[in-house]
Amino acid sequence: MVGFDGHRGWVYYLAVDPDSHGKGHGRRMMCAAEAWLASCGAPKIELLIRNDNRQALGFYDALGYQPQQVSVMAKRLDGRE
Repeated sequence: MVGFDGHRGWVYYLAVDPDSHGKGHGRRMMCAAEAWLASCGAPKIELLIRNDNRQALGFYDALGYQPQQVSVMAKRLDGRE
């Protein structure tokens, strides 16, 4: 799932069946997402990855994505911690 908020592009979800990892599906989906966001005029793409998801971090690193100096804040509205 990809979106553009008028300021930057966001990649919210990208998933490839584990049995299909390493076949280029994720790379092709990200290429399509980047092309669509570029056509919308997005100057930058951002995405969130959990710190312990080493596989995803490696995937995006290989695509040229770099860590950013930002903080993520959240507030649960459903009473869960």
